[in-house]
Amino acid sequence: SSGINAEYGLHQEEVGQLKKDNATFLEEERERLLSEAEQEIAEIRLSATQGSSLTVEQVFEVQERHAQQASQLSSTALHVQCLQAENEKLSQVIAALTSAHKTETETQKFRNLLVFRQYKDYHEDMRREMAMRYEQLVASCVQDAIFLSSKNAELTAENTELKKKLRHFTM
Repeated sequence: SSGINAEYGLHQEEVGQLKKDNATFLEEERERLLSEAEQEIAEIRLSATQGSSLTVEQVFEVQERHAQQASQLSSTALHVQCLQAENEKLSQVIAALTSAHKTETETQKFRNLLVFRQYKDYHEDMRREMAMRYEQLVASCVQDAIFLSSKNAELTAENTELKKKLRHFTM
C-alpha cells in the first residue's frame, strides 16, 4: 500500500510539474503574441508619424492579420478551456478511483483479518478439544491403572490365600 501511495505521489508531482510547465509555456506564448502585436502597432505609428500613410492594400493586410490572430487566439482559448475541463474531469476520476481502491483495499484487509480470526478461533477450539480429549484419556488411563492395581492386589491376595490352602491340603 505504501509503495502504491509513493508511486501515486510521484505521478502527482509529475502532473503538477507538467501543469506548471504548460502554464509557463502559455504565458510565454501570450507575451510573444502581445509583443508582436505591439511591435506591428509601433511600426504603423512610426510610419504614420514619418508622414507615410498605409495603402489600402496594407490596411487590408493588417486587418486580415488581425482577424486571423483573433481567430487563432479565440480557437486557442477554447482549446485551453477544453483541456482544462478534461484535466478537471480526469482529476476527479483519478480521485474517485483512488478512493475506491483505498476502500477496496481496506475491505480486503478487513476480510483477510476476519478469515484469519476465524481460522485462529477454529484452531483454538480444536486445540481445546484435543486437550480435553487428552485429559479425559489420561483420567481414564489413571482410573484403569488404579482399578487394575486394585484388582491385581486383590488377585495377588487371593492367589496367596489359595496357595496357603493348597499347602495346607497337601500336607
